[in-house]
Amino acid sequence: MEPEHIRYILSRAVAVIILIVAILYGVSIFKKKQRKDAIIADMKSVCSDSSFFRQFHAQDARKTLIRGVGLIAEAKQMGLDPDKVIDGGLGIEQKYFAMDENKDEVSIKESIIRDSLRSNYENFIKLGYTPDFRTLKSMKQGELPPPVITGSSAGSRAEIGTIIDPNLSPGIDRVVANLEIRPPKKPGMPMTDVEIASAKQLAKNLSQALVIEKVAADRIIESLTPKQTEDPDKKK
Repeated sequence: MEPEHIRYILSRAVAVIILIVAILYGVSIFKKKQRKDAIIADMKSVCSDSSFFRQFHAQDARKTLIRGVGLIAEAKQMGLDPDKVIDGGLGIEQKYFAMDENKDEVSIKESIIRDSLRSNYENFIKLGYTPDFRTLKSMKQGELPPPVITGSSAGSRAEIGTIIDPNLSPGIDRVVANLEIRPPKKPGMPMTDVEIASAKQLAKNLSQALVIEKVAADRIIESLTPKQTEDPDKKK
């Protein structure tokens, strides 16, 4: 075979290989974009008023939180910023120009959803979870992944706890914003000062968002406020 023919065949082979690589790359980019769009669509379902604040059952609220955090974790693995994913779920457009100030304005409900999902995603990372295939598959089904692998709670399964005790406000455990992913907590342990402050602030925010009435928020705050005992010496 003449050298010219060999060069011709090699050049054609290289061109075919380049074409195949380009096609595979294009297909990969297209599938990645499809999955990103699907994540935002699923996040919109998580962030809806009905899903986030008005679940019928406490178990459904817990599953919604886990699904939401799982979507953020998957998106992060694909290079998407968690805040942008949450904003996408809320339908908040990205600000491109300084004149787009109205795009920065969010409602109290949107702020509650942002804070809840962001803090729970951070808890997910702090507990040592990684967005591998098994973990993401479990979270898509609304189930917590296998046991925590780092920290003092290593070997234990994380739990979905409530910020405001349902005994103080019946039905509050069906509000996703009142849930948090955390290490297992022993029953009967008193709330810390930080936990009390968080519960009070959440009660105020839920009241402002009209998720609960102000009288309910006041009752929660009063229940969480220690009763001050009068100093006997002052009576004298």
